Amino acid sequence: MQLLQRVFVGALVVPALLATAGLAAHPAPDVTPGHLVVAVRSAEIVLAGTAGTAGERQEVVDAVRALTAAHRITDMITPNAGERMPVSPDVAAALLEAVLDQGVTDFTGVVHKGHLTASARVADPERAGSLSDALRAAAPGLRVDEDFTTTG
Repeated sequence: MQLLQRVFVGALVVPALLATAGLAAHPAPDVTPGHLVVAVRSAEIVLAGTAGTAGERQEVVDAVRALTAAHRITDMITPNAGERMPVSPDVAAALLEAVLDQGVTDFTGVVHKGHLTASARVADPERAGSLSDALRAAAPGLRVDEDFTTTG
């Protein structure tokens, strides 16, 4: 009986274990970056886009929530296993912090494929320039396109 057990283990169990280990050694397929939308509307911050997991989504929401208690945060980020956040929670918070520090209350920013498209209503051209510089400093790895409207 012991010989039969050894043959069974050698012939079936060991190859199965090796196959399992081989599968585990291969990395998961690349998860593509999704998109992130950050909008500021007066006293509300809206977050939308895609995250790879619910945990990744929560990290972004928590990072934004840590910035301000004066704004209501509306989370519309959808967990999607095929996509991940295009920027880290720290970068998402830094972008929002740049907007809030400039006193902008009407802003929309979309991050997708290494690119930030930002639109805002600002008081004057000087504030537009300051916001532009702040956004670039907050996310130096992103290409920034902006469309700012001055109200004054």
